[in-house]
Amino acid sequence: MTQTATNTETRVIGIASGKGGVGKTTFAINLATYHALKGRKVLIFDADIGLGNIHIALRNKLNGNLVDVLEGRKEIQDILVESETGISIISGGNGLDESLSLNNENTNNIIRAFAALENQFDIMIVDISAGASQSVLHFLSACHHQIVIGTNEPSSVADAYALIKLMHLNLGLSDIIFIPNKVVTKQEGSILFEKMNTITAKFLGVALNFIGSISESSDYSLAWNKGKAAISMGETTTCYHDFAAIVDAIDKISINPKSGEIQFFNPTK
Repeated sequence: MTQTATNTETRVIGIASGKGGVGKTTFAINLATYHALKGRKVLIFDADIGLGNIHIALRNKLNGNLVDVLEGRKEIQDILVESETGISIISGGNGLDESLSLNNENTNNIIRAFAALENQFDIMIVDISAGASQSVLHFLSACHHQIVIGTNEPSSVADAYALIKLMHLNLGLSDIIFIPNKVVTKQEGSILFEKMNTITAKFLGVALNFIGSISESSDYSLAWNKGKAAISMGETTTCYHDFAAIVDAIDKISINPKSGEIQFFNPTK
C-alpha cells in the first residue's frame, strides 16, 4: 500500500504491561479503532518482535515484517497492511524463524526505519511486548506517551510497579499513564489507580497520570472471536464510552519531543 504524505505530526503512544494476560493488545486494538472511527489515520506497530499477533486478531495477512526490513529484503512501505477498519499495521513478525536479537543497535534501527513514514499518520500505537526487558524500555522511551496497563491481580500490581520503576530510574520518565483494566466499576478503577499511585509516590517519588479505566465486558471476547474491536459494536456500549474518555484525555496532553534522543519519526541519533 502506498501512503500519501499529509504533513501530519504523528502522536506516538506506547502501550506496555508488566506481565502478559492483562489485556494490553486488546486495549491497543480498541484505542486504534476509536481513533480510526473518528477519521484519523492510524498505524499500529506490533512491537512484540517474533511473537506479534495483532494481524491475527484483526484477520489480516502480512506482506512481511520488520525483520524483512532490517535484513534488507523489503522496504517498510512494502510491509504496511491495512485492516477493514482503515488501520494500518506493521508487524514485528510472529514466527520463531523471525525472531531477532533486540540489542540496542537493532532496536535503534527499527525506530529509525519509521522515518520513511513521517507525516503519513495522525496516530501511531506501539503495542510493546509484556515485561521490562531492555528493548521494552527502549521502545517506550521512543514514544511521546507511555501507558502501562494493569489489573487488580497482585502479580499484575507487582509487575506493573517493577516496570514503572525501571521506566523512571533507567529512562527518567515521570509522565507515566497507568490505566486499570478489567474493572467492574469506575470506583474500582479509581481505587486500583490510587493503590498504584501511592506505591510509586512512596518508593519512587513519581505521581502517575490518571485518564480513566477500562470496564470488564463480555464484548471484548465476543469481538475478538469475530476479528474486530469491541468498540465497533456500537456507540452505546460501555467500552465505547471508556475509550472515548481516554482518547479525549490523551488528546489534551501536549507532545514534548525529547531533544537529542532517538524517537519514532525523530531519529536524531
